[in-house]
Amino acid sequence: MKTENEVAEYRKEIEQRLVSTESMDAMKYYQGVLRALEWVVTGNDV
Repeated sequence: MKTENEVAEYRKEIEQRLVSTESMDAMKYYQGVLRALEWVVTGNDV
């Protein structure tokens, strides 16, 4: 199980990739990753 700090670091990394990507498919993928991460951590569907 990941610690809160590890999850926060992973979220920052994915957000950075989302901002820096040019591909629309990659943007959708990273948005999905962030949604899934949010759901796993909080139990709320965004």
